[in-house]
Order: sequence, then C-alpha cells, then structure tokens
Amino acid sequence: MKKSNPESRCTAKRYGNESDVEQLTGIPRRTLQKHRLLGKGFPFYRVGGRIMYDLNEVEEIIRAGRVNGGGRAA
Repeated sequence: MKKSNPESRCTAKRYGNESDVEQLTGIPRRTLQKHRLLGKGFPFYRVGGRIMYDLNEVEEIIRAGRVNGGGRAA
C-alpha cells in the first residue's frame, strides 16, 4: 500500500475572490483591481467572468515578505 504524502494534503488549492484577499491582506478591493490592470500584485485566475486568487499563493507571498513586479514571491 502506498503511503500518502502529508504535505500534499496541506497544499490543497483554496481559491477566493477579491473580498477574501481583502480580508486576508487588508488591501482594499479597489487597490487589488488597480494592481491587476497595471500587471502587478497577486497572481490571479479568470474563471468564467470571475476573478479568483489562489489563497495559498497569496499567503506564500505574504510569508516571503517580498513581491516582485509580477506579484510572485521572490
């Protein structure tokens, strides 16, 4: 029987919208929108007509404490 990797359970994708990221980071929704238009800020996904963020990625960027122009943890 194959053992499961305990880390894989912790890295399950969690997606949230602008309101969720605003609550997590304290960055206003309007600022998140401006950052998207300028091509900076947190990475995001377009799902249908909705903008979604991978909350694990957002938390990783916050933990890194440093963001480059593309919003990726440096």
